[in-house]
Order: sequence, then C-alpha cells, then structure tokens
Amino acid sequence: MPEHPRFIDHRGKLILYLDLAHASPGQHAEGIRAAERQILSGPLSSVLLLLDVTGAGVNHETDAIVEAFVLRTADRIRARAVVGANGLKRRTFDRPARPTEHALFDDLEEARDWLAGR
Repeated sequence: MPEHPRFIDHRGKLILYLDLAHASPGQHAEGIRAAERQILSGPLSSVLLLLDVTGAGVNHETDAIVEAFVLRTADRIRARAVVGANGLKRRTFDRPARPTEHALFDDLEEARDWLAGR
C-alpha cells in the first residue's frame, strides 16, 4: 500500500514526497488526491513535488487522474520530479505544466538532488 504524501528534507529543502511505487491504479488515485489536497492548501509556486511510480500499474483512469492533478496544481508547484516513469507510465506521468520545472528520473537520489537545486 502506498504511503500518504509527506514532506522530506533534502539538502535544506522541503520536498513533498508521494511514494506510489508498486501501487495499483486505484491506489494512485487515493495518493494523488491526498497530495492534491496538501498542495492546494499551500501558497502559489511553493511546492517541490517528488513522485515515485517505480513498478506501479497504470490504466486509462490513471491518465485522466494525473492530467487533472497536473492542471489543478500547476500554479502551486515550483518543480516536479517523477521517478520510474518508463514504458506506458511515461505517457501518463510526463505531463509538464511548465516544461522547465518538470523532469523524469530513474534514480530517487538524482530526483531529490534536482529538486533541491530548484
């Protein structure tokens, strides 16, 4: 079962971390809704978001949920890093709201470092 979103400290920066690794599409929806509530309660352009979708399952519903999430949270996200979005998941999770503030990674540590530099 994926964890609820939580803030982690990496190099002095607070990063909202949503661990969806090995999650089912239904678990994606639950985690993304929880992250969205947390993000929307914060100020504009303030959140550094890290999503780990390594080994997670996706379907058409996941596509729609992620697309809506990206649109609704775009003005609150300063930067977003996604780990493990390969194959079909790449299409689902590679949805830059502002392309310079979105990146895909294979390694969690590289993603945390990239976000800490934002």
